Amino acid sequence: LLKEYKEKYPAMAFSDEDIVIYSPADWQVFQRGSKYEGEIFFSGKINVPYDRVSWRITGKGLNGKQYPKSFKPLRVNPVTGAFDEYVKAWAGGWYTVEIKAEKGRDTVAEKVIGHVGVGEIFVGAGQSNSTNWGQERISQNLGMGASTDGVKWQPCNDPMIGQHDNTKGGSYYPEFADLMYKEFGVPIGIASTGHGGSTIEQWAVGATLYNFFMTRVKQLGKNGFRAVLWHQGESNYLTPTEESVLNMTAIIRSSNYDAGWRFPWFVAKVSYRTPEEPSFPLIRAAHQQLWDRGVALEGPDTDVLGPDYRDYDGRGIHMSPKGLRAHAALWAEKVIPYVHSCIDK
Repeated sequence: LLKEYKEKYPAMAFSDEDIVIYSPADWQVFQRGSKYEGEIFFSGKINVPYDRVSWRITGKGLNGKQYPKSFKPLRVNPVTGAFDEYVKAWAGGWYTVEIKAEKGRDTVAEKVIGHVGVGEIFVGAGQSNSTNWGQERISQNLGMGASTDGVKWQPCNDPMIGQHDNTKGGSYYPEFADLMYKEFGVPIGIASTGHGGSTIEQWAVGATLYNFFMTRVKQLGKNGFRAVLWHQGESNYLTPTEESVLNMTAIIRSSNYDAGWRFPWFVAKVSYRTPEEPSFPLIRAAHQQLWDRGVALEGPDTDVLGPDYRDYDGRGIHMSPKGLRAHAALWAEKVIPYVHSCIDK
């Protein structure tokens, strides 16, 4: 079991290595706090005798500045050898992070993490078109996105890791990461948590999907992501409008309360099932009400993605590769102005 855990989650594995790094992990993105600034969390343990531990970040920030070549000291518990410290960092990446332990004039332990970023993180949730149900896998083109299951990080190429239904097809996230990077010039992180075919009721407070989602929210931490991207509605197309509004309101407000901080939800308008059934008024009205009441931010209307964007030669409910990229573009159109409103102050 320990061997399997190490293989799946190398950044968090228990280890007798000279130096163990829990954070940052390779390909990890940290949410920036302002346009040019954020923090990187250093966590780990030194398992050999040492006099001092230090860190260095290499790379150029969004502000155009290069990090200095010198190492800076890291606070370490002298009894346990453990360290947990937030270090101020510039928005940007990918950076190279080095952590080393020294005794006398010798370096006795050292780790190099090759891809660490400070940028924008989004949590995906909902049903199949928020997970890996796309007809074919797609990949990012710019290499500046990463996905996470809450512990492990990897390049943002399909299939996404971390979603509840463990599907292995395509998603809109690789293209979304490209579009967001083109706009903002910082690494983009994606935490996908959805489950295909799920109803609003299955996401109710205390239910399995809600708890799974909240685990990811808490793993990312307070102020640890920009927003939730919710895409769900196909399974609730006949649910009375007010019932859907009340249920979604409870989920959104409880998620903020349980997390201990306020984060926004973008809610897409979605009801498409087949070319003959492209739109259903009850759930679309519910999504509109969530926007109008200020419970959620306005997400894209993905019912506009008709047969030309769907799988099974246009007969399906999920997206073709063309549809995945169009889906991403619709999300970017809504999310980009919001991010600008947060950082352009």
